Amino acid sequence: MPLIIEQFLLEVRQRFLLRWVLANVIGWTVGLYFGVLNPICFAGAGVVAGLVLGASQWWALRSTALGNKHSEDEGYVPLVSTHISQPARQWIISTFAGAALGLIPALALATGLVLLSNSLAALLGGAILGLAVGIGQWMILKYVSNRGLLWLAVNALGGAACGWLTLTPIIRGLPIGMLLGAGLFGYVTGRVLERIIEEKEHSG
Repeated sequence: MPLIIEQFLLEVRQRFLLRWVLANVIGWTVGLYFGVLNPICFAGAGVVAGLVLGASQWWALRSTALGNKHSEDEGYVPLVSTHISQPARQWIISTFAGAALGLIPALALATGLVLLSNSLAALLGGAILGLAVGIGQWMILKYVSNRGLLWLAVNALGGAACGWLTLTPIIRGLPIGMLLGAGLFGYVTGRVLERIIEEKEHSG
């Protein structure tokens, strides 16, 4: 295996924020990509994103104080694991529920605004979907942190960026806008989540 790949995998194992950003890029891009490429299944894009996002985010979380930390060797995070713990199921279900429920008002608002501005419709629709995902996840995080408003705010902001950048044709035929939006979502939510994890570690 090339040295640069080995170094990258080591960084992914050791750095939570990098894992979190990568997980969100995968989760959001897969869900939104299905929606954008095939309008027939656009209504299911939020549902698909919720499932994939929840699973990929848990991959990033599972070795932290919020996850099943005792199942991992100290300081080592396996890149692949078939174990699905109860906290993992709760996180995935909460993320899926938030995305599925948030999709309804997001689509309704986007449909109403699309005649006026595609960009505005995508931005506000994305903000609502991101906020809904944040609310679903806060049902879990509220037991370990009081940063609820901040968590909801960064999810709404990140969702708006995802939605708006989805329509940005940076390179036609390639989902560059989705990747950038998902990466930004991962970064802003990851920074807040780092603080929540620190709170959990200090309290636990």
